[in-house]
Amino acid sequence: MVYLNIIMGFGVVLAAAAAAIYYSMPSYQQTPRHRQPPRNRRDEDEEFDQGASLYRNFRDQRTRRSVAGDRCSVCLLHMQQGDMHQMKCGHALDTACFEEYRYIRRNCPLCNQPVNLSLPGDSCSICLDPLEKANMVHLRCQHALHSECYGQFMASGARTCPLCREQL
Repeated sequence: MVYLNIIMGFGVVLAAAAAAIYYSMPSYQQTPRHRQPPRNRRDEDEEFDQGASLYRNFRDQRTRRSVAGDRCSVCLLHMQQGDMHQMKCGHALDTACFEEYRYIRRNCPLCNQPVNLSLPGDSCSICLDPLEKANMVHLRCQHALHSECYGQFMASGARTCPLCREQL
């Protein structure tokens, strides 16, 4: 009798989980209960072509280095050679997008590898005070220091990053 209760309990839990998953799906994934009037077929084809080409562009761009003519994964505009900022992972962002993106996230939006090693709020490796966007200086390796600490560090004759020892 105990085994029957356990089996029935698992059955109820599975049914509840299936119902929760079904009802939590967005409306565009659920099976339609009634048909909507058809839209203009040409509009649907154009929307599909644009979305499919964006998907193909980013799918292809994840597996190779960015080149001129690719779309920026932040603003979706085509990038030219002079407007691209190459990151260490090989992908590129529009220069204006990168200048904002470097203060928001650490990882590349395409491959999720770390490219921005210091964010506002992290500690300066020289004075250990929190970094702020207004007084951060980024080194070539993407670590950041306070502008005053950077000046003192360079005046001392140092030529490598204090964290990773990459040449400045």
